[in-house]
Amino acid sequence: MARAYVFMELGEGEAEVLQAFIKEAPKHRERTRAQAIWFSAQGRTVQEITELLSVTERAVRMWFAAYRRGGLEALRDRPYPRRRTRLSPQQEDQLVAVTRQAPKTVGVEGTTWNCRLLRDWLAQTFHVQLSQEWVRCILRTHGLRFRRPKLTLTSPDPDYARKKGRLTA
Repeated sequence: MARAYVFMELGEGEAEVLQAFIKEAPKHRERTRAQAIWFSAQGRTVQEITELLSVTERAVRMWFAAYRRGGLEALRDRPYPRRRTRLSPQQEDQLVAVTRQAPKTVGVEGTTWNCRLLRDWLAQTFHVQLSQEWVRCILRTHGLRFRRPKLTLTSPDPDYARKKGRLTA
């Protein structure tokens, strides 16, 4: 059976540092972890803390252990390891360059590029299987993003602009 009470004892000055951290923490997750420590130091039980912060008991206990090991720095978010792309920098440059051309110029059926077409082009050209979302992420790192084309109706009628203006007025 799990212990009902786990009180964190804060040394002199730790309470002020913890309160400042709670007020200044840039990330909600870090602030929540620090609040758990603060609530425990105020005498709240783990069960009360889980209800107050809407987290699991396991998470609260892990935060307590982390705080005991490393203090406030242990409560900070760690950077997530990112999966490296399977494309070389040269291949990424070619991908970006091909987006500036029409798909038909490189033998792909379509009038405009989208992530699905680019994924298929990568598979044909470099024999690399990537998801559409991964292609989108690569393009985003190069400052590109796809938007749906805005469709406009036109007419070969020379009086179309005048007629269109009259209909909307």
